[in-house]
Amino acid sequence: MKAELLVEKAMNLGSFLTPDAIQLLETLPDEDIQKIFTQLKGATVITREMVAQVLETARPPKMKPEREIKAPKMVILKGKDYPSCGGEVEDFQQLFRSRYEKTKSLLRMRPEASQAIPFSSLKYLEEGQEFRIIGMVAEKRVTPKGHYILELEDLERRERFWVLRDKGESYEQVHEVVTDEVIGLVGIKRQVGNISFITKKILWPEFPKITPHRAEEEVYVAFISDLHVGSKMFLEHVFERFVKWLKGTETQEKYKHIPPKVSYLLIAGDICDGVGIYPKQEKELEIADVFKQYERAAELLSELPEHITVVISPGNHDAVRMAEPQPPIPEEIAKPLHDMGCVLVGNPSLLEIEGVRILMYHGRSFDDLSSEVNVQNPCELMKLLLKKRHLAPVYGGKTAVAPYTEDYMVIEEIPDVFHCGHLHVAGMERYKGVWLLCSGPFQGKTSYMRKRGIEPTPGIVPVLNLKTGELLRLHLA
Repeated sequence: MKAELLVEKAMNLGSFLTPDAIQLLETLPDEDIQKIFTQLKGATVITREMVAQVLETARPPKMKPEREIKAPKMVILKGKDYPSCGGEVEDFQQLFRSRYEKTKSLLRMRPEASQAIPFSSLKYLEEGQEFRIIGMVAEKRVTPKGHYILELEDLERRERFWVLRDKGESYEQVHEVVTDEVIGLVGIKRQVGNISFITKKILWPEFPKITPHRAEEEVYVAFISDLHVGSKMFLEHVFERFVKWLKGTETQEKYKHIPPKVSYLLIAGDICDGVGIYPKQEKELEIADVFKQYERAAELLSELPEHITVVISPGNHDAVRMAEPQPPIPEEIAKPLHDMGCVLVGNPSLLEIEGVRILMYHGRSFDDLSSEVNVQNPCELMKLLLKKRHLAPVYGGKTAVAPYTEDYMVIEEIPDVFHCGHLHVAGMERYKGVWLLCSGPFQGKTSYMRKRGIEPTPGIVPVLNLKTGELLRLHLA
């Protein structure tokens, strides 16, 4: 039910709905909404907590006994929670100021950018003198003759810079530049038209090749995403094959030693298909109740071997706010997952498992980035995020951003493993010592994928040995 109808219905009963109560009610079927309003009749204010309490008493979970949380060698370094934040203009200003300062510090670690000057000093340069600056990209545009103009800003002012077609390196690089990211420029002062500066080279924060951390014992982690439980296209038989593989009942003889050593399962978002995520979604839903979707997901996960710790972060189909970073899926919505001992974290999350650092991000920003730079390959997109040191560099597209005073989407620490999903196309590659793992979905081709020409690669699961760094690719579909 839409927000306007919920507010009207509450007002007719003499009640006021808080914004977070409306957000929760929008995910519910009409029959549940009617029960809630009946139960809470006479309440002056209806809060999210009141709605959740009614649901909890009305919907006892049905599943196996609780699983004990067994994660003595796992630490949540980032993403344990992302509380509510403001929404004023000043909050967004502080967010982008944080992005600028954090990325500037990372850029200054590069020798080429360590002596970057403020924009206010550019006016003192002599003709032909070289400069180095760091700024946020306010605009990128191309001229009729094929040259590019980059408009950058620091905390004091804006300035425009040429990227000329005949200037080799910078012209090749400019195609990867996106608005709202923070970059460095090496250039010279030279008047061309009404612009005084020419770019010779573009700098990103990037990072040198790393020596990845390794576990002391032979421990494996399986990486999956995009189950979309509740969808008619959910490939339950493929997921069941995965469970059987983990139990060792459908495992090739040469891999029989691995399943008992798989101690962790990381799920990078979209565990359920959700409700009201896109127009006419109800026609493609097998389970049209978001609570029952999570109940069914818990039933499926309860079949996993007891020794496996399950870690779940949300995606854009899960029942949390769309703006990133996303908090963990709340207990009142996914209580069955909480009750069975799953570890629910935010999106993104940085985990340390057996000494190995794993960055888990669903990948919603891929939609914006791929359209900006014309790249579709999942590993190439993941490389760009690491290169830019930001998980959602493009602002104002499909990826909503929560205006915290600190930009939590900056990649301040390079992980040993970078795990994503969302694209429904699997990809696995090493990049400068980092394992890039984009897991395949457990959902078939939807109407949206047909329109976009997307060919999903379901049932492809990376399984990583944390001691040796060796990767096994499961093909289950």
